[in-house]
This record gives sequence, C-alpha cells and structure tokens, in this order.
Amino acid sequence: MSKPVVVLDPGHGGYDPGAVAYGLREKELNLKLALKVAGKLSGVKVLLTRESDVFVSLVDRVAFSRRAEPDLFLSLHANAGGGRGFESFICSRAGADSRAFEMQGFMHGKIIEALEPWAIIDRGLKKAAFYVLRHNPHPAVLIESLFIDNEREAGLWRDPVFVETLADGVVSGIEAALELPAGSTKPEATGGEAAPGTGAAIAPGTTLYTVQVGAFAYIENARMRLDEARMAGFEDAFIYQKRF
Repeated sequence: MSKPVVVLDPGHGGYDPGAVAYGLREKELNLKLALKVAGKLSGVKVLLTRESDVFVSLVDRVAFSRRAEPDLFLSLHANAGGGRGFESFICSRAGADSRAFEMQGFMHGKIIEALEPWAIIDRGLKKAAFYVLRHNPHPAVLIESLFIDNEREAGLWRDPVFVETLADGVVSGIEAALELPAGSTKPEATGGEAAPGTGAAIAPGTTLYTVQVGAFAYIENARMRLDEARMAGFEDAFIYQKRF
C-alpha cells in the first residue's frame, strides 16, 4: 500500500518576505515550521514547495501540487494586521461535503488543542479565495499561525518550546486529517542534499564552474526537479548525493 502524500508549502520566500514585524520575517518562520513538521513526519511521503529561502510563485506552488497529486496540500503562514490568534482556511468554493472541509476541521482542532497552554485565541475555521486554495485540484488547507505584529505572539515565535509544540500540533492535525493512527508519525533521518559533482579528481588551484538547478533535503523533491530538467532537454542531468 502506497504512503499518503503531503505537500508542505512554506509561504513567501526569497525577495518576498511576507509580513515583517518585531525583527521577524514571515518567510523564515514559515520555512522553519515546515522543516520541523517534515522532520517529525514518517509513514507519509513529504514534499516541500521550497526548502530554502527562494521565491516560488503562486502558479508554481499550484503546479507543484498538480504534479505531486497529494492527499493533502498544507500552506503554512504567519499572520499580521493587528489581530491575535490562530485561524485556518480552505477554498471559498469548498462545500461541507468536500475532503478539504473535513481535513480543515481535523487539523484546526488538533492545532488549537496543542496551543491551549499558551491561551491562543481561536479565530475559527474560515474560507477564502487564496490562489493556492482556489486553483488547487487537491485537498488544500492554509493555516495562519499567530500575528507577528502582536508583541506577545511575536515573542512566542521566538520561544523554541512554543515552535516545537506548534509543529507537534500540525503533525497531529495531519495524522487526523489523513486518518492515520495517533502517534503513527515519528522523526526519521532524511536523505542528504542533492548537489552537483564531477566524478573526477580536481587538481589544487583548479577553477571549477558548477551549474545546478536545486539542492534538496528530500529525495522526492530532487527527483521531481530532475524530471523537469530532463523534460526541458537536459538529458545528462543527474542527482548527486552528499551526506553531512
């Protein structure tokens, strides 16, 4: 039986920082949370729309989902705009009988439950026409974890215990959404980064010019990028694995 597929989508990145407040940049928080969640998941196939501080367009994020055909597409964000608390979204067109609606309920409940010790305000389960929800052909949920322009909640994002608890809540939510046994996911070692290689000895002082199309911590992401390169005509493209 094949594993369920989860796409984690850390919002913003590269020249798009997202919300900025109290010395925090949303793009960094989104990526931090995505990597922590990915590291805590097993028993599922995890893919990330980005694994570093790079810009990925909304169109490319949805295209990634189309290729991956996930059981769940989860977009991770931090909020801003003068409010407080946690909220989640699905597409405004999603009905009560949709898989996204069901998954949102499971995920939202588990995350709020995990954050209860911090007395985080529950802003509710909502709908919106966000691009990654509206154009996604697969069940998609977007979460907004606290407001970084709120001094208290910005401080929580700096608390490693809080961030770990938030990640645990997201993992529990994914387990519930995919109807996996509670606690069935656990940390596991990931593969090494993909990096370019020559396969030949290099003499001291030699200048080496390298071209690469990505560096990934998850082999599935590297394979998808390799397929894209070969489809573009780069038949000699390959994956080089480097362990640290």
